[in-house]
Amino acid sequence: MLDMEFFQWHWWAGLALILLIAEIFLPGFFLFCLGIGCIGASITAALGFGAAGQLLVFSIFSLVAFFTVRPLLMKRFWTKEHTATNADALVGQRGRVSQDFDPGLRLGRVLVGGDDWRAESTTDSLLRTGDIIEVVRVESNTLIVKPITQH
Repeated sequence: MLDMEFFQWHWWAGLALILLIAEIFLPGFFLFCLGIGCIGASITAALGFGAAGQLLVFSIFSLVAFFTVRPLLMKRFWTKEHTATNADALVGQRGRVSQDFDPGLRLGRVLVGGDDWRAESTTDSLLRTGDIIEVVRVESNTLIVKPITQH
């Protein structure tokens, strides 16, 4: 008779724990579903069922989780909306010119979001200190701005 030492409840529980932790690093809830299958197989092994029963329960629990729990989690945690962060969050914000723009180069400095940024204007109009601008986009460490009000 074959020694089925792997098919003991603690191996399944350990594998479940590893898969649930790995899910943190590989999003998509696939490993989470396999972890649920391992939990089911661990319970089955603890109840004294053999290897065939444990593998069957593992498969069933994993598939059920994949087709029921995973879509719910994906809907809840994976929204289509993109939240802008860092410099990208500045797009659309308004600020003030902190250093006059050079009319030939269209370069100057602006205060946006509490920080002083190098900026380039989208227009050739002269921007002076105190003028209100709006951030159009971010290119590297330079904000591309358009004038809103000018003195």
